[in-house]
Amino acid sequence: MPHPMNHFVILDGFTPLEPLPRLAEHLGLKSLWIKRDDLTGLMFGGNKLRKLEYLIGDALAKGCDLVITGGSPQSNHARLTAAVANKAGMETWLCFAGRHMGMRQGNLLLNHIMGATMFTTGVYGSKNLYQAMKEKAAEAEKEGKKPYTIPVGGSTPVGDYGYLRAWRELEEQREKKQLPPFDEIYVAAGSGGTIAGLLAGIHLYPQKTKLMGISVWESKETLYQEIQNFTSQLLSWVGHDQSVSMDALKLFDQYIGKKYGVPSKDGNEAIRLLARLEGIMADPVYTGKALSGLIDRSRKGLLKDKHVLFWHTGGTPAVFTHASSLSQDEA
Repeated sequence: MPHPMNHFVILDGFTPLEPLPRLAEHLGLKSLWIKRDDLTGLMFGGNKLRKLEYLIGDALAKGCDLVITGGSPQSNHARLTAAVANKAGMETWLCFAGRHMGMRQGNLLLNHIMGATMFTTGVYGSKNLYQAMKEKAAEAEKEGKKPYTIPVGGSTPVGDYGYLRAWRELEEQREKKQLPPFDEIYVAAGSGGTIAGLLAGIHLYPQKTKLMGISVWESKETLYQEIQNFTSQLLSWVGHDQSVSMDALKLFDQYIGKKYGVPSKDGNEAIRLLARLEGIMADPVYTGKALSGLIDRSRKGLLKDKHVLFWHTGGTPAVFTHASSLSQDEA
């Protein structure tokens, strides 16, 4: 596998690959496993650390001293960018969608504790936010700083490479445990970069596995195009310019609930079920909704004879941001 030279190492070894026997029994599944990317180790962990190892490595190699990124005010990516930047000795500016940040809790509280500089932009959408970031970068340059701008979710070929490597990590773990290839892997889909990295991994190291992407904000049609573009860009970046097959991907957009960032009843039920049966916490914005998709399909009898993996992408601070919903929304 091609290996970028600019790697700022954060992860020490593999994240756990564990069985979920009690949840599997409850759902009537033959085999259910979880990949614990909620345990990546830095500032409550999460999937974005795999991307940031390479993004911050690239920034340092270019002599940058300031990282600029953004998202929603409760962005997990923003929180982890600030954490990695601190570890690398860099300053962080975070550009948030909208005009109001909201209460200083969850990720916002963590950003404040870490000393990140936070701005509201008055705009929404990944493209508009990226434009706002570039404007901040221009201001920073006038101040004599050397900024490195990261798009929402860290979804660039440099960042997505982290999940191409994650696919190989999973395959090594699976083979060591003498497990058959997973039939379906369920993963939350936000900006699409995580799935693009995994899809590129399947493309380069083929397996019969199907990626089941559970969208948390966009329509599956829009998300499909974005993932296809990200995957093509990543494969080209690592020297593979052949056309990308999307056959290994299936997307779902019926588990979003009211809208992005708002907990859903089914997502909260999934969170409680995982916590009460396995002692593992999902979150109400990403992983709870992704898990609700897996549970729904299992209850419809679609997973009965399958070897299934749930890829936990983190997001733990959102549990505390949405304490009211999780306290009151009993099944």
